Amino acid sequence: MKKKTLKIGLYSIVMSIIAVAVVIGINLFVNSLPTDKTKFDTTPEEIYSLSEQSTQIAESIKEDVTIYLLASETEKDTSLYEFLERYAAQNEHIKVALKDPVLYPNFAKDYTDEDVSSNSVIVSGEKRGKYIAYTDIYVTDYSMNYSTYQYESTSSFDGENCITSALDYVTSEELPVVYRLTGHGEESISDYSSQIEKTISNENISLTDLSLVKEGKVPEDAAAVLIFAPQKDISEDELQMLRDYGESGGKLFVLTDFITAEQVNLKELLADYGMEPVEGIVLEANKGYYYQYQTYLLPVFSSHEITKPLLGNYQILLGNAQAVKETEDKPDNVTVTALLETSDQAYSKLDGVNITTYEKESGDIDGPFYLAAAAVLTGDETTSQMVYIPSTAFLADQINTLVSGANHDFFMNSLEWLCDREEIISIRAKSLDAEKLSISEQTALNWEIILMGVIPAALLIFGGMVVYRRRK
Repeated sequence: MKKKTLKIGLYSIVMSIIAVAVVIGINLFVNSLPTDKTKFDTTPEEIYSLSEQSTQIAESIKEDVTIYLLASETEKDTSLYEFLERYAAQNEHIKVALKDPVLYPNFAKDYTDEDVSSNSVIVSGEKRGKYIAYTDIYVTDYSMNYSTYQYESTSSFDGENCITSALDYVTSEELPVVYRLTGHGEESISDYSSQIEKTISNENISLTDLSLVKEGKVPEDAAAVLIFAPQKDISEDELQMLRDYGESGGKLFVLTDFITAEQVNLKELLADYGMEPVEGIVLEANKGYYYQYQTYLLPVFSSHEITKPLLGNYQILLGNAQAVKETEDKPDNVTVTALLETSDQAYSKLDGVNITTYEKESGDIDGPFYLAAAAVLTGDETTSQMVYIPSTAFLADQINTLVSGANHDFFMNSLEWLCDREEIISIRAKSLDAEKLSISEQTALNWEIILMGVIPAALLIFGGMVVYRRRK
């Protein structure tokens, strides 16, 4: 009888040990799996998930890249570290490593002259490296609420845009150069926005001034030419240089305030791409298409690669805008696609910014109108593109803030499309202001204790109790 009891007791102990071993084995196996297979992003906007564009870029990398999180094991931002591991899970060439700035104080000096903050990131490839400040990953913006006259803050996670852009930067053979036309009283983009030029740089696009009078042609390395708010007309020689550039497959990004009757050559350049400005300033009579004032327009998006990421989720706000329309004699090899459109109740007042009444008057031009358009000119051997936005004020930081950054997104999407970088278009910052449902580090630790401590201990106790009862 005692032998039988002992045999049963040994059997229970062995089964308990096997159960503990199985639990430990499962935990070790799960911990060995990639982060994207074992840790789930439960935030409402999937803040720490990778978009299809980021996944494609990560999968396409063919050289070794290391993403360094500048922090110690005890001080690392766990959510950010796990987010970085999602990139490593897409490609064996991508590694993630911690680099303690206390132990390696000079490590970051090869990548930046800035004062390095904890949990900043360095992406290092075979060609080059890029430093990303922690404040560029978790972004806080302040803006004036003109209804309360108080400053309000908005927080967002821009990690995906920063890391994906850095991966693209360190692995690209060539980086796009956009030339900004000068010599015609062009206004500076920085006069409108303190952020947009930094955004262009962060997207790995180099913005360089260009004087066609000095250069004699558009440089061969131009990814696009930006014509921003010229106050005077381009010359006939410059027009021909830009035409030559377009015939070779060049891309043009044109933004204007109000094109005057004297800017004949600029109008001819637009006409080459089947577009022309509508005289006057656009007003909306449909209350669903303007904000507070009839000149503050809320157009609808038309379907295009540029607008696709913004459809249904965002709104563009344009102030004091001209309209654009297709020319009556549009060339047969040109296709014009609207990007932004008014309602059919819109009208253009011929007095422009000097209007004395918002009421529609005799002689005003009936809508609907395009407020931005993209054109493709197909030649015998090349294809040229142009984006035309007859408004510049929409880039102002104050206006951009009212639509949660959508105006700048629209500008950047247009620029990325012209630079043949559609894969970057829809990667934008994600709001952190929504309530989060993420699992805390303490909760994760509690689950580890339960799975690796409490459950095995309970099984051992249960086995011991069985042995004890049967011996009695």
